[in-house]
Amino acid sequence: MLRQWLSRLGSEKPPAAATTVVVAVDPTEIQQRLEAARRQFAAGAVEQAADGFRAVLELQHDCVAAHLALAELALSAERIEDALDSCRLAVHFAPELAAARVLLARILLQLQQAADAAATCREALQIDPDCAGAWLCLGNALKAQGDLAAAADAYRRALAIAPADLAALQQLAFVEFRRGRYDEAGREFASLLAAAPDSAHAHHNFALLQLEVGDADAALAGFRRALELQADTPASMTGIGHALRDLGRFDEAIAAYDAVIARWPDFGDASSNRAQTLLARGDFAAGWPAYERRFEGTGTRARSAGAPLWRGDALAGRTIAVLSEQGLGDEIMFASCLPDVLALAGHVVIQGEPRLLPLLARAFPQATVLSRDSGLGARGRRPDCEISIGSLPLHFRPSRDSFATTAGYLRADASKVAAWRAQCAMDNGVLVGIAWRGGTLRNRQYLRSLALADLAPVLRTATAAWISLQAGNPAQELCALEQNSGLRVRQVMNDAGGDIDELAALIAALDLVITVDNTVAHLAGALGKPVWILLPFSAEWRYGRDDETTPWYPSARLFRQPAPRDWRPVIERVAGELAAFTA
Repeated sequence: MLRQWLSRLGSEKPPAAATTVVVAVDPTEIQQRLEAARRQFAAGAVEQAADGFRAVLELQHDCVAAHLALAELALSAERIEDALDSCRLAVHFAPELAAARVLLARILLQLQQAADAAATCREALQIDPDCAGAWLCLGNALKAQGDLAAAADAYRRALAIAPADLAALQQLAFVEFRRGRYDEAGREFASLLAAAPDSAHAHHNFALLQLEVGDADAALAGFRRALELQADTPASMTGIGHALRDLGRFDEAIAAYDAVIARWPDFGDASSNRAQTLLARGDFAAGWPAYERRFEGTGTRARSAGAPLWRGDALAGRTIAVLSEQGLGDEIMFASCLPDVLALAGHVVIQGEPRLLPLLARAFPQATVLSRDSGLGARGRRPDCEISIGSLPLHFRPSRDSFATTAGYLRADASKVAAWRAQCAMDNGVLVGIAWRGGTLRNRQYLRSLALADLAPVLRTATAAWISLQAGNPAQELCALEQNSGLRVRQVMNDAGGDIDELAALIAALDLVITVDNTVAHLAGALGKPVWILLPFSAEWRYGRDDETTPWYPSARLFRQPAPRDWRPVIERVAGELAAFTA
């Protein structure tokens, strides 16, 4: 669209000068020079084209077409500041030209000024409400600001004006995927691929969606097709590894990751997932050293207390700081290595997630327990060395035989446990806690979760007091369950994920916990409570592939989907096991 504007502007009569002295400008010469410069640009002669457009401006300083063309040239050469200057001149000389403001917004996005870009797009839309390019660019700006719902609306407005706009369709499909609206995203990707079957980018993104909803076979085919269309693409090559991993083809997945790393050693997504696949395969000796590159895969940095990194040397008489990382469940799991550190070090400082501090302090009274946001210098002398908590297994868990065999290493508050037991007690049956959602939108929530109503066969199995351990406020789901089926699950905590120490006490008061893969599973296992963990077909690396137990939590039992996205056999098996447990 902008090229059409450029062509049109080049043939228009320039505006009259503001002064009384007017220098005659031959519009035919201006047009010829513009066309010649455009031909040079199209032929790849960028510098010659730029010289041609500058020559036009020497003849007519307010030629908007030349200013816009120079902005496009500079943008293509990634000279963003030059592009910004040229485009602002175009806007100055043609304030009513919507296309100039759209280009300005694109440049502002390149400068990561998303709010200004969005405001500039809205100015363009005030000039021309039917400018599809302005709606597309507005969607991009809103996406950059994290407002995905508004971005999707903007892309739809662009498509309503220009239904064949593949850029808007591709962005809409991807944004709906990022929002977790998988059905809508699937339809948009299908439309996109019907219109652009040879788009490697579309095939790759659609494969990402299929991977996230558990269709690893389709994802594998999609990544391979993307690679056929655009060879030597590390993201698609790595995606093939992801799909093979989720299919349980670990050796092939590792080979795929190795192929990426051999050519792109710093491609973090491949290296971090290779490590996790090694660990899922049970190859701890190779997996933990590889896991040390995990921060590269997420683009994050390890916390630091400013001390040298501990690499396994002697700790006697020395102070070591163990630093928080990753999510709450990871930190709980890796805390199982803290007794090993305490047995070697003169003193241990634990910087933990704030919600875990009471549990950590109670479990490890000989350590100094601080919030991960606290400085260490004000609490005694600085440590002699430091380590991220996720690096402890490198030194203490070289094989499955090296894991602790005693169930439980965290302790709940005894008085709180007694209070919860009294509140939840019933005359007949056992106390069973239940949670049915896990993960986040970008952390396999779709695969790890199921609907509460799906668990009805389990809830009907035995005479039990069912206690909700679900984070958030599931009151509406609990009410709907009771109204529709007569099954009652009590909500005794307003937010089971808010106060972790209180949640630990509630879990400790129960006889059994049944949960999907979430913080409740980790917490119950760390407390040594019998916990049954319901897992998707492609479970997280910490659960291995086929085992019914996990070395991390001896009190846990694993119930796996036998096929992708099929919870029915899991629920039937849990119901049968529960009948035996409560008999």
